[in-house]
Amino acid sequence: MRVLVSGYHGMGNLGDEAVLAAFVQHLKGIDPGATCVALSGEPTETSAAYGIEAVPRASLGAIIRQVRRADIVVSGGGSLLQDVTGRKSVPYYLGIIILACMMKRPVSIYAQGLGPLNHAFSRWLVKRILSRTSVITVRDEGSARLLHELGVLKPEPVVVADPAFALTPRKPDESITVRGPNTVMFCFRPWPGTCDREAEYAECIDRAVLELGITPVFLAFHPHQDVEISLRIAERCTAGGKKPAVIPCDMPPQEALGLISRAEMVVGMRLHSLIFAATTGVPAVAIDYDPKIRAHCRLIAEPHIVEAGAPADELYAAIASAWASRNETKARLRRIMPQVRERAEAGARIALAPIVDEPWEANGGCDTREGKDFGRASVLGSPVDCISMDDAVAFLMERAASGVGAHVVTINPEMTLAATHDSELADVISKADLVVPDGVGVVRGLRILGYEPPGRVPGIELAIGLMRSAARCGMPFFLVGAEPGVADAAAERMARDMPGLKVAGTFHGYFREAEEEDVLSRIQDADPSFVLVGMGGGKQEKWIVKARKSAPSAVWIGVGGSFDVMSGNVKRAPVAFQKLGLEWFYRLITEPRRAKRMTALPAFVFAVLGEAFRKRRRS
Repeated sequence: MRVLVSGYHGMGNLGDEAVLAAFVQHLKGIDPGATCVALSGEPTETSAAYGIEAVPRASLGAIIRQVRRADIVVSGGGSLLQDVTGRKSVPYYLGIIILACMMKRPVSIYAQGLGPLNHAFSRWLVKRILSRTSVITVRDEGSARLLHELGVLKPEPVVVADPAFALTPRKPDESITVRGPNTVMFCFRPWPGTCDREAEYAECIDRAVLELGITPVFLAFHPHQDVEISLRIAERCTAGGKKPAVIPCDMPPQEALGLISRAEMVVGMRLHSLIFAATTGVPAVAIDYDPKIRAHCRLIAEPHIVEAGAPADELYAAIASAWASRNETKARLRRIMPQVRERAEAGARIALAPIVDEPWEANGGCDTREGKDFGRASVLGSPVDCISMDDAVAFLMERAASGVGAHVVTINPEMTLAATHDSELADVISKADLVVPDGVGVVRGLRILGYEPPGRVPGIELAIGLMRSAARCGMPFFLVGAEPGVADAAAERMARDMPGLKVAGTFHGYFREAEEEDVLSRIQDADPSFVLVGMGGGKQEKWIVKARKSAPSAVWIGVGGSFDVMSGNVKRAPVAFQKLGLEWFYRLITEPRRAKRMTALPAFVFAVLGEAFRKRRRS
């Protein structure tokens, strides 16, 4: 197997070197005898660093020869297809893909972060050329969404994770020492507006030294660009008696990873400084200057993120908050990072799938449900997951944190019966990522059919359980449904009861068809981790299917009339009624208008008994 890799390699950027190092590591794991050739700005250095072949990235003749000899061309990873840092990047990388297509070589887009694409010509080029590739993997949901907006539907983009998440740290050179307790590593980069704020950054660092007792160290991830701004900020720092050290990261990525593992915290603008921190379990504060920073924070559920133009007080507040909660952050990273690493490793397998006889799932093997046996049962043809409340909350927190997202159906007897004669609803339920037994009738029906569900998972309790968990790590919610004002009241009451809960937006459920695009636009702009939809069983499930495109990485849950209860407008049944499975009876007494709907309960019971009888006869 001969693989040609096209990327921003040999250009002095540690992040791009980390991507190449990870790809070589994964390639050797898949095929130890494979030959890897990289297009590089410094071919000799690249070849020596990774034990691979390398040719000049600016030599058209060398590129043509290597494309002709390759079995596959891999483009990525990193932010190659964007036109913010220059307009030559998009034509250069797409030009190599065109060459490969002309020579009939398969092309894989590997763990790329696409965009921003501000120019119409760039967007047109990306749409036309990426549609001719064999496989597309991207490192975040925003990139997948951009491809869909551009009209790149085939091959279907697969969301993985940045390859650097799977790198193994190595002990750095002994000449590089980090002295002092409570080391916090700062990783700045030049960007419009940052040079004017060097004094503010220094003031913020001095304050952290005096009030938090940190020892600051500067890391220059792209030495040619970052050393100068790091030195200028360090020169302005006065607290602590001596100037902070500035370390140029002109070292192998694995050693830089080992260096960051020594930190107590990282404050970073460079994406891979944040990735390295997460990989080694080090808490971080992200300075947001690009969509890829926000995408990273969503992936690992990182709440400490500050805009690049924020005042010094705001940056300090984020640092102080992250410092105070660093033990909780370390525990969160220990929980979620194994899954993120799996997604990073999956990227290489998928990229090489066109020439490797190894099947891979359309989700890239990244479905967090895989390997979790919840015991999927069936009632009247509808699937139901036999899962406990705690397991459901943990599973959905993982889906939200990883950016995979999910559609959750909270099924009750009425919805189960409706699905027997509504093929659209039946299809929606069958394709849901999780179907939990909301009603006691469903739990009893499962037991009649011989299943052993742990118990009910009511939609309102599931939503509140997720709110409590999400409040601890700053993952936001969006509420859609109920009458005007009810979702607002529910959000206000829940936020009051749960300190730290973030509700990014609300909208009532009585919007007209002409208003739907505005609703979806608000959800997309809010970028929530969870979307709760309360429109009534059946209707809300169908709406979620078409609305998920606005926030594909979020967990969407149909919660029926939960907002009325959350807001305090409707009183929930007393605990005694809930434990006896008589919540339906309490609601019938307090809301007599529901009597017609309650006829679904005996109809459901008879239908389940009939199914159980037929099942026993067959056995």
